[in-house]
Amino acid sequence: MEPFDFNAETLGQAFLPAIFSLPGFVKNNMLKLLAAQDVTDLQTENWYPVKSILDFYAQVIENYGPNTIFDLGKAIPENAVFPPGIDSIGNGLGLIDTAYNMNHRNGYLGFYKLVSHDEAEKKIVMQCYNPYPCDFDRGLLTSMARKFKLGVRVMVDESKPSKKKGDLESWYIVSYR
Repeated sequence: MEPFDFNAETLGQAFLPAIFSLPGFVKNNMLKLLAAQDVTDLQTENWYPVKSILDFYAQVIENYGPNTIFDLGKAIPENAVFPPGIDSIGNGLGLIDTAYNMNHRNGYLGFYKLVSHDEAEKKIVMQCYNPYPCDFDRGLLTSMARKFKLGVRVMVDESKPSKKKGDLESWYIVSYR
């Protein structure tokens, strides 16, 4: 995983609270992985190189697997800076890109796009063109959707490009009851 711009930075508030809330042993291991990427002086108001965080996530996947990255993604809506006024699944998912830009600076990092929302079929299509792992994005989308709907399911659209297949983007189908 490589950032689209090596000058890009991410706000500590976006990812640190999820790590700080982990059980002691796991948290200590995660902090060691961050330190190995020269991510130290861990403060939520500090900015960190996206490249270092992506390398950290790659190590998390290698050491803990995709479910842990999914869980870290699920924590984003609870911790990252989001715009006010999110009151539905549609605008929650639609405003992820705004929040993404609020939590990143100094370079282009792609986007999150709500492509379509069929309220009758209870289906949303999301395009995620960014350097973050596929399971991280899936966790983020799942958590945001669950704030507003039950029976949420987020699946990678296998008919579209996917980061798991080496592409720079993944497409997701979000369904709900």
